[in-house]
Amino acid sequence: MSVAYARQAEWGIPQLYLLPAAKLNPFLEELKEYYTVIGPVARGKEFVFAPVAKPEELALSYQTTLLPPKKVLHLPFEVLFSFHEDQQIVETAPEQRPQVIFGIHPCDVRAILILDKAYTAEYPDPYYIAKRRHTLLVALNCAEPGENCFCQSLGTGPDLKEGYDLLLTDLGHGYLIEVGSPWGRELVQTMDLAPAPRVAMVEKQKVLENARRKFHKKLNTQGLPELLEENFRHPIWEELMHDCLACGSCTMVCPTCFCYNVVDKIDLNLKSGKRQREWDSCMLLEYAQVALGHNFRKDRDARVKQRIYHKLVYYEPQFSTLGCVGCGRCIKTCVKKIDITDVISRLRGE
Repeated sequence: MSVAYARQAEWGIPQLYLLPAAKLNPFLEELKEYYTVIGPVARGKEFVFAPVAKPEELALSYQTTLLPPKKVLHLPFEVLFSFHEDQQIVETAPEQRPQVIFGIHPCDVRAILILDKAYTAEYPDPYYIAKRRHTLLVALNCAEPGENCFCQSLGTGPDLKEGYDLLLTDLGHGYLIEVGSPWGRELVQTMDLAPAPRVAMVEKQKVLENARRKFHKKLNTQGLPELLEENFRHPIWEELMHDCLACGSCTMVCPTCFCYNVVDKIDLNLKSGKRQREWDSCMLLEYAQVALGHNFRKDRDARVKQRIYHKLVYYEPQFSTLGCVGCGRCIKTCVKKIDITDVISRLRGE
């Protein structure tokens, strides 16, 4: 029994609906009345997640975006509070309007589930949690993986089994909608949609099987932690030390990287200012610099290893999952085309 059919039996109402293609734009218009809709839109030849002003802007045929949708929940720059002379003024966050991330791919949903663990477990982050509570995820199963995608190897795509409020699959003539949460159920009940016929699930499987055949990259995860621990001093790390520019682009585009720095900005009058946090990167030299100037990760190969070992070894005991979802953004963005799947293949002697 599929997840959707299991929920249908549990909730006693249909959990599979069919949204005709002609009704997509009216649905988005109605959605915008109650939510800020954020989805993939074109920027030149690339795509970004941005507020959707008109339904026609939404580009659901995209393969990947420059930055992951985590930027909606964990802002690249965020003011924590402002201050004036000796009075601390806590920045009261504006009332959060409910928002929808529409058309988010399975790999990026899985990344948000990892961020949920990072920002809500040991040290709950009120800024992230506030946005997350007001964000509805309308996911879209992936039909056209990009040339750098390898989510299939990690079980994070091209389909999705959890973590969504609504899940869409483009069947060509319309969208199969699967309900994944009570919030999603409330939304779909306002849409006056017909329950999907069972044949729609057959059509969905055909879409996914077709997508699975299009993957070019693979990452063999068998015994991955052991492989990396046994090859900590492999010659490939010295080679990467010379190749890598340590620009930090790979971490900036990563959907699961969550490190940030906290910076005080003092105004020119020296009486007021603000404290803000900014995305940070373990690939940057300053990241590991501590008091008195000591840097415990000064060498570039140490930083390269830290990024890859954190994703593929250290995440597992922290969050019970690997830290990579196979979106391929780090490969696409790297100026020197350093490919994490190639690194692992070479460590395996392939």
